[in-house]
Amino acid sequence: MATTTLHVTNGDGAADLIKASAITGDVLPWRDPMHHGPFPKATSLTETSVVRARYLAGDVFDLTQTQNDFIARDNALQNASASAWVVLWFEHDLLDQLQLLQILDHFHRAETPPEALELICIDQFDGIEPFRGLGQLTAEQITTLYPDKTSVTTAQLALASDLWGLFCNPDPAGLLQWLQQGDHQTLPFMHRALQRHVEEYPWQHDGLSRTERQLLTLLSKETLTAGKLFVANMEKENALYIGDWNTYSTIERLATATKPLVRGSNGDYQTWTRKNAETFTQQTLALTATGEQVLANKINAHGLIDRDYWLGGIHLMKDGWQWDDRQQTLTT
Repeated sequence: MATTTLHVTNGDGAADLIKASAITGDVLPWRDPMHHGPFPKATSLTETSVVRARYLAGDVFDLTQTQNDFIARDNALQNASASAWVVLWFEHDLLDQLQLLQILDHFHRAETPPEALELICIDQFDGIEPFRGLGQLTAEQITTLYPDKTSVTTAQLALASDLWGLFCNPDPAGLLQWLQQGDHQTLPFMHRALQRHVEEYPWQHDGLSRTERQLLTLLSKETLTAGKLFVANMEKENALYIGDWNTYSTIERLATATKPLVRGSNGDYQTWTRKNAETFTQQTLALTATGEQVLANKINAHGLIDRDYWLGGIHLMKDGWQWDDRQQTLTT
């Protein structure tokens, strides 16, 4: 018999709700914004966490403390493989689906799987519109989800492990093949989530990622502070996709391009760093003439924007992969 129940969920908001609910057991928030930053190919959970801790700590947070947080998180999951009843609580967006892939891959490869592994994964809740995530619910509403949990199947474990390997692969061919022809039923929210992932590559016809295009389109209608631009961009997404830090990093790429696409509305632009978030969010931004020409498809932004960021296992540089929306594939 299982000696304890471990609930694993996407972050502290949902974790606190589960703790406040009538549901018993330990709660583990899976703290990692996995839709950005590096993911090394074919490495263990422990090895991946070393890379993630270094990336997330950056020059702002204490690296040792960040590493210790990951170690504690991973130990809690690994210890659950012995005798625990594990319940996974996630939702439909890319961040959650990537976390789910990593966790299911871990259990798929575990020598001693947990006694029971169950899943709660939703994309809607009656009376909440639009539904963004578990954090919108009350503790009482969270409790109502518990009876509907389902056992994770061997097919789900196998598919998750395959997809995790494809996400971390430096060659996107396998992931593209799955998006076009793979099994989209076993993990029903995964296709839509990973489709959003590939849309973050620069698109062939204008050289902009989906997020970059959304930000420029919003600024073409009105000047906005960086903080309000972040909020407005979130409303452009069908599911939660991007956090404030990554949004501001994207604005930074647009504003520091060879020919800037975004500027400060008063003529100056305050560079974004993770240390000046409060003042950066108050800065009012506007579109440049180059930004207007890119949106009008008179100029292609490819070659203007200095790209140096990760999408899963792919380090996207200035002359890297591009998304062909017409053919639904990636080209170089």
